[in-house]
Amino acid sequence: MPLPRPEVLYSEEQIRRRIAEIAGEVTQQFQGQDLCVVALMKSCMVFMADLIRAVPLDATCHFLRVTSLRDEGAVRTDIVYSTEIPYEGRNILLLDDIVDTGITLSFLADHIRERKPRSLKVAVLIDKPGERKIDVHPDWAAFTATGPNERFIVGYGLDHAEGYRGLPYLGTIPRPTPADEGAAHRTSPGSE
Repeated sequence: MPLPRPEVLYSEEQIRRRIAEIAGEVTQQFQGQDLCVVALMKSCMVFMADLIRAVPLDATCHFLRVTSLRDEGAVRTDIVYSTEIPYEGRNILLLDDIVDTGITLSFLADHIRERKPRSLKVAVLIDKPGERKIDVHPDWAAFTATGPNERFIVGYGLDHAEGYRGLPYLGTIPRPTPADEGAAHRTSPGSE
């Protein structure tokens, strides 16, 4: 069955402009220092590639993969894959795709802080503060989504059933069937 055509949420140009703005702020924040960029697999591949090319600093790149299991109302988050990441004494820039409940971001930030980095900053592609269950705040967000979660965000590295990752824009598709919901991210069109 063909995948539904996404409605554009943020255009390629809007994304390019926001990445350049964030890159400028990251460059200013870490001027003259090295940077260790840690991104979530697979959804942050494109975000990471574009951001590090726009930041003229020495940077190492690493990946993490996490899972979140919900069981009887409790959420268990685990790191299931990680490259060897030298956190101690380093400036860490953590990249996340979508921050909604804050559970995964809080878990990762605690995990990194336990390893005594010099600093930890967080940049996200999409922030959904209206859905927070844990009080976390990214340092940079390319976009902020508001409103009810009636549609899923795809493109620019984000997928549904491994499709759509290669789209140069962020778009939305109708809510998939409940069996497929874990493969995509829900939102409604938001504002920058």
